[in-house]
Amino acid sequence: MSTEFSAPEAIVILEKLSNAPTAPGGYAHFINVGTDPLLDILEQRYFRDQLNRGLGTFKYLQAGYGGGKTQFILSLAERAQRNQVVTCRVDVGTDCPFNSKLAIFKSVLGSFLPLGDALVIDDDDRGIVVLIEKWIERRLKEYGVDSGDEVPDAVRAELSRTFTPLMNGAADHQMGAALRKLGQRLLEHACGATPTTEDDNLISWVRGDKVSSTNLKSLGLSESAKDENAFNRLNTALKFLRTRLGYRGFLIAFDEGSRAMSFRRGSIKQKQLVENLLDFINKTGDQQFGGVMFLYAANDEFRADLISKYEALENRIGSVSMSAGSPMVPFIDLDAANTPEVLQQLGERLMDIFDTAKGISLDRDVQRQNFDMLKAAYTLDLRLSPRTFVALIVRFLPRQAADQRLIGVAEAEAFVNDNDPDRDITLDGTV
Repeated sequence: MSTEFSAPEAIVILEKLSNAPTAPGGYAHFINVGTDPLLDILEQRYFRDQLNRGLGTFKYLQAGYGGGKTQFILSLAERAQRNQVVTCRVDVGTDCPFNSKLAIFKSVLGSFLPLGDALVIDDDDRGIVVLIEKWIERRLKEYGVDSGDEVPDAVRAELSRTFTPLMNGAADHQMGAALRKLGQRLLEHACGATPTTEDDNLISWVRGDKVSSTNLKSLGLSESAKDENAFNRLNTALKFLRTRLGYRGFLIAFDEGSRAMSFRRGSIKQKQLVENLLDFINKTGDQQFGGVMFLYAANDEFRADLISKYEALENRIGSVSMSAGSPMVPFIDLDAANTPEVLQQLGERLMDIFDTAKGISLDRDVQRQNFDMLKAAYTLDLRLSPRTFVALIVRFLPRQAADQRLIGVAEAEAFVNDNDPDRDITLDGTV
C-alpha cells in the first residue's frame, strides 16, 4: 500500500473520482503519475529559483481531451504551495472569457489561494483581500498577538509602516493608492475596528467592480477598472503583494479544461484572445510581471485551429516541448507524457487508493490482467485517455472487492459498453 496518503484522504479521493473522474481538487497530486519529471523542472528552476529572484515566465500546457491538464495544474499548485508560492487557478469560460482583460483581472484577484491551503484549492475563502488579511494575521502572531487579543499601539504603528509609503513606479497609481488604503483598513479591522460601507466600496473597487462613492473619489480613486487599465492594475497588485508583503512568487494558471475554443474562428473576440495571450507572454518576457509564472492550458485543437494561424503566437510558444534538455521553453506537451506505461502506473496508484480507502489488499496480478482486458475492449478511440481510464477503473474495482477474479473478453467488452464515461459527456465537456 502507498504511504503517501492516509485512509481518510484515500476515502475522499475515491469518492471524488467515483462522482466524477476528474482531477480531485487539492488531492490531485496524490494520484499524479508520469509527469513528475516536468513538475520537477518547474519546481526546481522556477519555484525555488527564478520566481524568488523576481523573474517571470510563461508556459503553454497542451493535451487532448481527458489528457490531464487540470490534474497537472493542481499537482503543480501543490508544488508551488510547498515552496511558498501563491497559487491561482482560473477557469477560462463564461465567467472569464480570455478576450476580456477586465474579466482576467477580476478573476485573478478573486482567486489567490492563501498559503498552506492547498487541499481547499476550490474554497471560497480566497482572493487578494484574504492574502492581505493573512499577512496581517501572520505578522501579529510574530509579535505574540493572537486573534481577538488587543493589539498594542506600538505593534499597530509598526505594521502600518508597510502601507504608508507611496508605490513609486506603480504601473497604475490609483491601484497602488487603493491597496495601501486597503491594507491600512484591514489592519484596523484586525485591531478591532468595525468594517464600514466605505470599506466595502474600497474592496469592491480593488477587485475590479464598478463602484463609485464620494469617499473613493476623496482617495483619488476616480477611474473604475476596464480593459484599458486592467493589466496595469494586475501588475501593480502583484508588485504590491511581492514587494510590500513579501510573497515570494505566484503561479497563475488559466485552464480551458475540456472546453473547445471559445470563439468563432477569425472573429474579433478570437483575435482579442490572441492579443491578450501575446500581451501576457510579451510582458512576462520583458519582466513587467516579476516573480510570476503564467500558465495557459488548452486542448490540442487550440494549437491547430488558432496558434498555427497567428505567426507571432506560434513563434513565441514554439513546438519544442519542455524537457530536461530544454527546460526553458514555454511549450509543455502532456500528450507525449501519456504513454501506455503511464496508464499502468496510474492503475497501480488507483489500486493503492482503493486498498487504503477500503482496508483491503487487491490481487495485483489479477487486476493488472483485468485492466489490460478493459483497455483492449475500449475501442471508441485509438487512444485511451487518462480520464477515461480512471473512470473505468473506479467503476470496475468495487465489483472485484468481494470476489476477485479474471474477466474474459466478452465480460470486458460488456463492462466498457455499459460504463463508457464518454457517453456521459455533454457538448460543453461537463459530466
